Amino acid sequence: MSSVLFSYYNKYPIVINSLERPFRFDEMEKEICIGDLKTKNNLCLWSWALFEVSSRGHAPFGSCVSSVRISGNRLSIAARPGLSFKAEFDKCYIFDDNNLTTENDILENKEPLYRVFDWMNVRRGMRHRHDSLKTVDNFIKEIYFYKSERIDGNHDRKDAVAVSYLTENQLHEFSHSSTMARFKIQSVMKDAGIIGAKAGKTKEGKQKKYNVRVEPDYRHVVNMHKRTYRDTENVKFLDMSPKEVVDRYVGRG
Repeated sequence: MSSVLFSYYNKYPIVINSLERPFRFDEMEKEICIGDLKTKNNLCLWSWALFEVSSRGHAPFGSCVSSVRISGNRLSIAARPGLSFKAEFDKCYIFDDNNLTTENDILENKEPLYRVFDWMNVRRGMRHRHDSLKTVDNFIKEIYFYKSERIDGNHDRKDAVAVSYLTENQLHEFSHSSTMARFKIQSVMKDAGIIGAKAGKTKEGKQKKYNVRVEPDYRHVVNMHKRTYRDTENVKFLDMSPKEVVDRYVGRG
């Protein structure tokens, strides 16, 4: 997202070497005014900025790039399906090294950290007042609720997605699997007072309700790992958040 905003504000061409889009519930700290758009939502901001950049003709390879190699001041771009391109540049600013090969020396290579999204179909406990829940743990740190897309029409039933931050080892442990995510999500929802549908009455006449039940839909894993590289005269690596880009270039575009 930062690279798209950087391209928009500076009117630079962009090579999109990763198709990872912002998470639909990520937001800026404050509302951003950019062009004719006013929003806090990262996905909305990214979509708008990418459309503007593409409309200017500054995303010549679109979303077809599969890998990029940088040698000196030259780009070698492999694109789908089976295409290749060459380009030269005076300055190249890099935000993301996914699918990238470069001659720049690696100065620091930290242990990978992954942002994991567990999308859940809620079977019991779909109706409640909560938009999100948070915990103090990195495993199921946040749970977001959204209008279920499995059900047509206007309704108030919600499904859920949970966000975790896991190491490489944790990612492959059963204790941090989708199955265990399911159990923890159910527990957090129950603690928040979310319950299922009515289930008859007790002998004393009190209303009984089913416990919350969710089922894993799919898991999406995003590698947050960032290496630190040595800059060269032509190639510079930038580590700027979307907020930092907006704060630096607000007023341009």
